[in-house]
Amino acid sequence: MPRVLTTAAVIRCVHSGTFLVTASQHTLTVDGAPVLLLSDLLTATVPDCTNTNAAAGQAPCVKVTTVSAGGSRLLSVGGSPVALDTAKGTSQAVPVLPVAWQVSSAGQNRLSTD
Repeated sequence: MPRVLTTAAVIRCVHSGTFLVTASQHTLTVDGAPVLLLSDLLTATVPDCTNTNAAAGQAPCVKVTTVSAGGSRLLSVGGSPVALDTAKGTSQAVPVLPVAWQVSSAGQNRLSTD
C-alpha cells in the first residue's frame, strides 16, 4: 500500500533538485509532521534544480505544473485527498518531460492507504 506523504517527505525532480512543500493543514500528522495534501504538491518549488544550461535551451524546474498521480481515494482532510508516495508529475523545466518529478521518500512509514 502506498505511504502517505508528510512534510518530511523527499521529493525530487529528475535533475536531483529537492522540492520545498508546505502543508496547508495541520490536523492530520504522522510522527509530528503534517500530512501533505495533493493540492500542496501544486504549490511546491524547486530552488536547486540543476537543469540550468541556458545555452543548450534548458530551464530549471522551479515549480510543479501538474500532478498526474498520487492522490488518495480513501483518505482526505477537509475533503481534499492526501498525497501518496506514488505521486508524480511535471514541472516548469525546459525541455518538458512526461514525468519530471517523483517521490524518493514518504517521510514516514506508519500510515498507508489505498
